[in-house]
Amino acid sequence: MKVDKKFMKQIVKGILKVAGSDEEKLSQISKNLDLLASAYKSNTTLRNIILNPNLPFEEKEKALSKVFAILNLPEEVKPFLLLAVKENKGNVLKELNKAFRFEVEKLFSTVQGEIVTAYPIDDELLNRIKNVLESKIGKKIEFTVKEDRSILGGAVIKAGSYILDASVRNYLKQLEKALTRF
Repeated sequence: MKVDKKFMKQIVKGILKVAGSDEEKLSQISKNLDLLASAYKSNTTLRNIILNPNLPFEEKEKALSKVFAILNLPEEVKPFLLLAVKENKGNVLKELNKAFRFEVEKLFSTVQGEIVTAYPIDDELLNRIKNVLESKIGKKIEFTVKEDRSILGGAVIKAGSYILDASVRNYLKQLEKALTRF
């Protein structure tokens, strides 16, 4: 079933309106919506409850209330999520987190970023990378750091639409391409 993007935007705008402009609170809601999307995608039972058109809304509401309590969702967010389920558009829950994060980033001129390294990096290097990229793209960046030994060395840096692959694995691939041309 296709996600109704227009309806999803209405839900996001409604949540933003009631949640206010406290960056910390919006960040927490974003994390809660990430957990909800993850639960929706990975838990077949939850998905079946939400999407089953023959199940009365009251039963769906009971089940979702338990999920909302486990995820510690703020009270002001719950009515919007229940509205999506009531309107038989519960599949927006799988992408709502991305749409919400996009709007929050737009609101605060921030971008989610990711740094993938083969080995751990210290805070000093992370801050230097962050400062250079923030000045380059003109937005505040919130990085998550991941380790992936398969890149062998170097780093892959993503921030919004900006991608820099300075990994050893990528250099070796480029070298292979160059050598096979001759």
